[in-house]
Amino acid sequence: MLRKHLRLFGISALVCGWMMSFVGSKSDAAVMTPPFATDTFPSAFDVCLYLQPAYIMQQNEVLVRARGSDFPGTLSTVLREINAFNGAFGTDTVNTEFQSMHQAGSVVTPGAFQGIPVQFKVGQGTGFRPGLGRSPGQVGENPSTPLNGQLDVFPAKSVFDLFIDVWVDVNTDGLVEDGEVLRNFNQALRMENPTLSGFPPKFGDVYVSTGWVGINDPLLGELGAIVYTSRIDLYLVNPDGTNSNFIAAQLDPLNCPDVHTITPEPTSMALFGGLMIVPIWRKFRDGKRTAPV
Repeated sequence: MLRKHLRLFGISALVCGWMMSFVGSKSDAAVMTPPFATDTFPSAFDVCLYLQPAYIMQQNEVLVRARGSDFPGTLSTVLREINAFNGAFGTDTVNTEFQSMHQAGSVVTPGAFQGIPVQFKVGQGTGFRPGLGRSPGQVGENPSTPLNGQLDVFPAKSVFDLFIDVWVDVNTDGLVEDGEVLRNFNQALRMENPTLSGFPPKFGDVYVSTGWVGINDPLLGELGAIVYTSRIDLYLVNPDGTNSNFIAAQLDPLNCPDVHTITPEPTSMALFGGLMIVPIWRKFRDGKRTAPV
């Protein structure tokens, strides 16, 4: 099964008032209410992608695997509410959100794609192109636990709905160029952990990809959202952040295993998938360049 496993180690820090609701968000779901806490952690990634025939100029799609970890000098950061409300299970629940994640790596599948550098980002407005969407989530105590306004009974259930920017630096020049960025515009990747062990997350906590949630679902980022299990389309992103409507790759949330592990200490390089091939970049790129990452 194509699953994302997220093992967490965390460092938690309290903050006061950061993200409330976001202007331009596609959903009013999982609106954040202060006070907040942040959980910051190092992570590594292992993912499968199906490269589409038109993109790689081949007759059939190609399954590619890549591995990686935090971009040097960065850690993943998740924001969460401190005060709980009565949620979908009738138990104490808090809203969460990926504030930032920047990971880097390369293709590990032997063949023409092997070694291609790849990076990805999660977090509203933090993408390689403008307009990367909000990636909200929730944590709720499991049924039959008493309400007390605090999420303090574990294990608990946690979910995230992620919008992701993927950049493949096919010519290894360190510049984000036209035709090099992919995004799941309409289908948020649903990650679930039914046995979250606490705040901050502990070593051994595992998030599994279970499908996707539509961008217009009023419960995007919430435990009660409708989760579909078909493939997730990754489109080429125009330089202004709009959708090119060209599907370059797909992610299958159920039928090819992949792993996302949060590591005990920061590591470097090795991530997100051989998405493309040089002739494709030449076809969909006009040579415009932007600043290096």
